[in-house]
Amino acid sequence: MADSNILRKNKNQHKPKNNQSKFDDKNISVAMSKTIDYIKDRFKNIANFDDYDVVFEKSLSIEYMISNIKQTNIRKQFDTSYSSNSIKPDGGFLLLTKKGDNSYKKLLLAAEVKRQGTNDERAKEGLSKQAQGNAIERLGKNLTGIKAMMNHEDITPFVCFGHGCDFDVNSTTVLAKLSTMNEFYYLNKTYVFKIDGNSEHNKFSPVSMYFRNDEWSVEEMFNVMKEIAETSLRYYIF
Repeated sequence: MADSNILRKNKNQHKPKNNQSKFDDKNISVAMSKTIDYIKDRFKNIANFDDYDVVFEKSLSIEYMISNIKQTNIRKQFDTSYSSNSIKPDGGFLLLTKKGDNSYKKLLLAAEVKRQGTNDERAKEGLSKQAQGNAIERLGKNLTGIKAMMNHEDITPFVCFGHGCDFDVNSTTVLAKLSTMNEFYYLNKTYVFKIDGNSEHNKFSPVSMYFRNDEWSVEEMFNVMKEIAETSLRYYIF
């Protein structure tokens, strides 16, 4: 049987990380709230914008994501075994809806925030290095689902803000994983529209992947998020 003192020590080791994650979640929530206010104010005098609404949702069901793909009639096979599950990025989803049309729900922005890396703090405490974390692996699941859902659109309005020593400029192994996840497009650059490719449904879909050692401020996240959300909205209604 495991020693109770060891179990208690392991549990306590996660408390700082959990508190830090809550801090990150709060900051990106504030940035998302500012983005909503910005979009509503930016377009309030645009003709016909009264027909639309901008809403926030913390999660999207796999059932909805599959139904979104089905509407295009460009794909026939779907594994619906897990339709009751959902994906829940840290920053949630910003959606464009249309009044009087419950089937109209367009993605304006999906946002994530990831913290990874404790070796800088461990070094200060004279402790040995730990293996690098798996925040980006968790990121990959949500990103894959969103890319599939948005395959038929010309935009992929997704952003992730990552920070921690694992994302330092010298952490080439981790940064290489992120570059691969982003289809070998640049990190720390905003992408909304699909680019390159040679047919309607064979374009590359880079997303906005912002990663560094230092934390991202609310204002920094907001400045990127509002650009993505505004570009997406213009794509849908103009």
